[in-house]
Parts: sequence; C-alpha cells; structure tokens
Amino acid sequence: MNQYRLDRYEGAYAILVEVSEFENELSVFKERLIGFVKPGDYLEVEFDTIGNFKHVAIISKLDKMEKA
Repeated sequence: MNQYRLDRYEGAYAILVEVSEFENELSVFKERLIGFVKPGDYLEVEFDTIGNFKHVAIISKLDKMEKA
C-alpha cells in the first residue's frame, strides 16, 4: 500500500502528497474522501488494477513514523 498525506482540497479534488522522497501529488475526487479525512491526515491507499481506490485507511502519525 502507498502512503499519502491529504494536503488540501481544490474545487472538486483532494490533493494527496505521496509520503516518499519524491512527494508526488495525486488528485482524486474529494467526494471519495471528504466524509472521513481532513487536510494533514495520513492515509494508506491501495488501488485496483484500473486506478480506483480499493482500500483507504487513516493512519496515525505515530504509525507512519514507525513504518518509515
């Protein structure tokens, strides 16, 4: 699974920043996330073969630091 931080909302999109040395940005429809995440939250995201969310979970900053 990939780890991302919800950076911000822009219009209809949520901007996720990959937690890696590259810090790639990913735009997703905010309606997929807005019900349970807020900017600054860290997420574990698994995608299916065509790029849709298969699994999304909020992870604590402590969990993120332990996995790094």
